Amino acid sequence: MRKNTSRRLALPALLGAAAIAIGSSAFLSGPAFAAPGEGGEGTLTIHKLEQPDGPLGPNDGSEIEVGTAKPLVAGFTACTIDDIDLTIAADWERLRDIVLTLDGAGEPVATEDGTPLALTCGTEQMTAEADGTTQFTLPADKAYVVYESTVAANAIPAAAPSLITIPFPGNGEPGQPAWNYEPHIYPKNTLAGGGATKDGEIIGDQVSFDIMVPIPPLGAGETYQELRINDQLESFLQYTAGTVTLEDADGNPVTLTAGTDYTLTAPSGSGGDEVVLNFLPSGLAKLDANTGGKLHLRIDATATGSGSTANEAQITINGTSTDPGTGPSVVDPEEFFTGAHIVKEAKNKGASTNVPLAGATFDVYTAAAGATDCPATPDPTAAKVVDGAESAADGNTPNQVLAAGKYCVYETSAPAGYKPLQGGMLLDVTGENASVTVVNTQVGADEGDLPELPITGALGNVMLVAGGAALLLIAGTLVAARRRQQQRQ
Repeated sequence: MRKNTSRRLALPALLGAAAIAIGSSAFLSGPAFAAPGEGGEGTLTIHKLEQPDGPLGPNDGSEIEVGTAKPLVAGFTACTIDDIDLTIAADWERLRDIVLTLDGAGEPVATEDGTPLALTCGTEQMTAEADGTTQFTLPADKAYVVYESTVAANAIPAAAPSLITIPFPGNGEPGQPAWNYEPHIYPKNTLAGGGATKDGEIIGDQVSFDIMVPIPPLGAGETYQELRINDQLESFLQYTAGTVTLEDADGNPVTLTAGTDYTLTAPSGSGGDEVVLNFLPSGLAKLDANTGGKLHLRIDATATGSGSTANEAQITINGTSTDPGTGPSVVDPEEFFTGAHIVKEAKNKGASTNVPLAGATFDVYTAAAGATDCPATPDPTAAKVVDGAESAADGNTPNQVLAAGKYCVYETSAPAGYKPLQGGMLLDVTGENASVTVVNTQVGADEGDLPELPITGALGNVMLVAGGAALLLIAGTLVAARRRQQQRQ
């Protein structure tokens, strides 16, 4: 793609806004010691990089150590300024008056005192993915306009065109040649969304996304004119809230005011909202004042159906948006499934089959991915994802939307007359309609549940008869004793 905005560039140092460096290690023989007008060829090496937080090194043309600067893939074209002949001393003086711009199609335009100069452009060369470099072999004693003819992905904006001469003035270091036939240049771009991340967190049916966007420094003279984050949620996710925070380069919070510094989409109450964060002029000024900091957008949503949390946000800075597949995406997305529930059954005394049981309540907690059972009581570090789910007449608790994973089920109350679940039971959610069956045994179904009942029937009659006989025997003994007493008297 091509950058569609034009930009004027003054060139008092022949290089414009692009950072240029000249190699100092290769000037031992050949054209390195030649002076302008001696002909031959030279090379121009381009190092295409993402804009680092600070300068890479001297802007004098020497080859420099780029450190961890990220290489970029872009296309560059070198165009000869036909009317400049550097074997003529006066043409060197003309260079200061040449101004470079890009036209509406992204093609270079060179003017001298307002008069266009003819350019003859060579074949485009792409920088290598590994190190961001490409090298041109060019005739000496010429002036060239070098421009980014295929813009690096997500670049903000395209690197400005540069004017370079072969040979180029040396860097003035002792022992180094006065003229360099092997210059190196370092055009850099800030990338929309460069370094941005997106994390997802799930607790039960609640999901949150945290989108982090670094606030990189822009090119010389550039300010933030636009920063926008677009995040299209899936239809099964219902957006419930969003928060925006900014921190400076040291991690300190920077105050942002909704409606003054930015606007943020309000939840609609339905699934599939597009959440849009857009910075307003006062907020953009705070971004300019806090380059090197980080912007966070947190999106909270409720899962209402089955689906994946795979999601990519689009970052737009100053008219350049991340292409599909290049924006911040959720790392290790997870699946949600509908229909998770608990089946409650009763084992009644003397019954051969279990029956549904209503009125039991349950809490559900997260469990470790490798869990094979549940502790007797909920782990204090576990998150409660279902609170007080009650079994209905069919024995089922209401369906829940849960992320794939393992959970521990605890019965918080059992119906009267039934023994509650002891400890927890493992619920493994691997698809829709996941369930676990919890059985309550009726009190009295197991031996020892209740005291023995009084025994009535035949044995009771025997005891009554035996008791009556004993009473008659006692009565007869008392009568006989009284008679003997009377006879003695």
